[in-house]
Amino acid sequence: MTKIVALNRKYIVMATCVFVICLIGIAGYSLWQNKQASVSKVNAAPEIQMLGVAVEPASIIKDLTYGNVTLKGAQVITSKTFDLIVTVQNTTAKKMTNIPVELQVSLAGDETKKVTSPGTLPSLDPGATARIAFRQIKCLGDAMGKSATAGQHIMTVRIKPNPVGGVDQATEASFRFVVDSTVKAPAGASKR
Repeated sequence: MTKIVALNRKYIVMATCVFVICLIGIAGYSLWQNKQASVSKVNAAPEIQMLGVAVEPASIIKDLTYGNVTLKGAQVITSKTFDLIVTVQNTTAKKMTNIPVELQVSLAGDETKKVTSPGTLPSLDPGATARIAFRQIKCLGDAMGKSATAGQHIMTVRIKPNPVGGVDQATEASFRFVVDSTVKAPAGASKR
């Protein structure tokens, strides 16, 4: 004897909808977990932290006016050649070696004017600090008291990964400054 089973379409549609909703929920939860993991990686402390940047001869913080444009609290370098000293710290518990460091100086708004200086920090013990000096950097433009854009530079210091040397994470810091040779340096500051 055979039995005939009749399925109501209404129940099939409801079961399919529940199944699809479950799949969407699982996919959403999985995506949320991946997003949380990537956010925690982004917010993690850098392996090598940049503690400070110094410019020699010393830069000046000053309001500059060029025509009708005023730059409030601009960092001004009064020399066409200067040195940049970056202080970094190893924030991990491992010793790092052969750390690739790169300085890039570019003229704001003109990507054709860009200078890159590579370097290597030989080693950095856990918790230790080091100073990296880039010497005799030549400016790419001079505001000369006339142009708000001609002397604006963007300086970027990058520490690149080197897994063999123990550096797994890239670190980068950028800042803007203006080169204007017409600005008078305070008494006692040397000019090159």
